[in-house]
Amino acid sequence: MSGFFWNVRGLNKSIKHSVIKKWLEEKQFDFGCLIETRVKEERVPEMVGTMFKNWSILTNYEHHRLGRIWIVWRNNVRLTPFYKSSQLIRCSIKLEAMQEEFFCSFVYASNLDEGRKELWRDLCDHHNSPIIGTKPWMILGDFNETLDVSEHSNFDSSPLITSGMRRFQDTVNHCSLTDMAYHGPLFTWNNKRGADLISKKLDRVLVNEVWNQDYPQAYSVFDAGGCSDHLRCRIQINTPALSSRRKPFKFVNAVTTLAEFLPMVKDFWANTEPIFLSTSSLHRFSKKLKNLKPQIRGLAKDRMGNLVKKSREAHEDLCKKQELNLCSPSSQHMEAENEAFTRWEFVAGLEESFLKQRSKLHWLNIGDQNNKTYHSAIAAREAVNGIREIRCRDGTLVNDENGIKEEAESFFREFL
Repeated sequence: MSGFFWNVRGLNKSIKHSVIKKWLEEKQFDFGCLIETRVKEERVPEMVGTMFKNWSILTNYEHHRLGRIWIVWRNNVRLTPFYKSSQLIRCSIKLEAMQEEFFCSFVYASNLDEGRKELWRDLCDHHNSPIIGTKPWMILGDFNETLDVSEHSNFDSSPLITSGMRRFQDTVNHCSLTDMAYHGPLFTWNNKRGADLISKKLDRVLVNEVWNQDYPQAYSVFDAGGCSDHLRCRIQINTPALSSRRKPFKFVNAVTTLAEFLPMVKDFWANTEPIFLSTSSLHRFSKKLKNLKPQIRGLAKDRMGNLVKKSREAHEDLCKKQELNLCSPSSQHMEAENEAFTRWEFVAGLEESFLKQRSKLHWLNIGDQNNKTYHSAIAAREAVNGIREIRCRDGTLVNDENGIKEEAESFFREFL
């Protein structure tokens, strides 16, 4: 199941029609969006019949005379519009093979910073609605604004965060959005000027936390279409999940806070062969550390396994002891409450330290014990840090795990 969007920068030239039609036939999309068509409304039926035969179409000509956004979908897709403006169309989409619908906002932002303020307000209002908060939500299109200074080709010489960027960042943070995992170049647009070339990332796919939970394997691919100064984007929603396997050892910093850690290391070091200064000292030292890994792994698993559940149970126990002490005050109940508090504080601290390390967030300015933030960051990192498809040397695309593994192994065997 897949979708697409593309800022085609005008659709009045017939040569672009053939490029789009060939792309649709090759990828077999279920739904998609064309942006900045610059086509007058009376010509829409003719063009749709040429490029999107037997497809349905939704536009926003009632908000802009040139219909800035065209949404198209096949007959096996149920698409229901909820909101329209000159910069945004929000719909619910139900694909044939999916049990639940998801929300999708198709965006073509104004070229003016002042005009984009309305778009940011609309997105925040949609996020605040009770419906959006419980459903997967994808926002895609041309935002006409960068989200980070690194998304501008001249950021080395002018690393400035503009007021427009800051408003975009505030909107993304307010709506708890992250970039969908993507393949392709960082920059999606350039001005085509040889003397003063500028490239930016203006096109992107943003998703909310519920989307990352429901579709962790979804990804997007940006590639060149040739007939526009913007890259085109295709979105793969349901892809085969990666099989579970034993993960490589990773030292968890929080394990050093356990009372058993130092005695275990000391005992292991004392009862193994000592290291003397020689040419092989470094090798024996690394071998000794390697032999220590199973014990550290076992300790972490026994004491820190399923920390989220243990932290929740410790907090529930603390609440019960606190309530009991208030209903029937006594020194025994007070002591039990103190013990429960100490237990919960310790387990919660381990949980936060563990999640913080996994999420790679080393500094946050939003208070203590930001476990929801860490969970979201972990989900976002896991969505990005993966290879979803690979182009083989014969030009074919492979998106299953075994095929990717075989191609990578073959490439590096010949390379080495």
